[in-house]
Amino acid sequence: MPTLLPSRPPSEPRLSLPQTVRFLALVARVRLHDARMHVVVRQGSGFSDDRLLRLMRRWLALHQEIGAMLPGVPEPEYVAEVRAILRPTVRKE
Repeated sequence: MPTLLPSRPPSEPRLSLPQTVRFLALVARVRLHDARMHVVVRQGSGFSDDRLLRLMRRWLALHQEIGAMLPGVPEPEYVAEVRAILRPTVRKE
């Protein structure tokens, strides 16, 4: 699942330095979770255990945090697809 950085409309306010650092940390964590999900899939276990599902939930939570930092920027299509697929399994916390 690729990670695309959305282009920000010029009317949106700029992120402060701490917000930029937080944003970059979130993007790095998304990339790390993406790599971990690929490892789990390559191992062939798939959904036989809950590792992939837990990673996907964390991956979606990170994307949600990024979305909260970038209001007005639509969620990437691939994130919306994964969210729709997992909607029946997402638990309320």
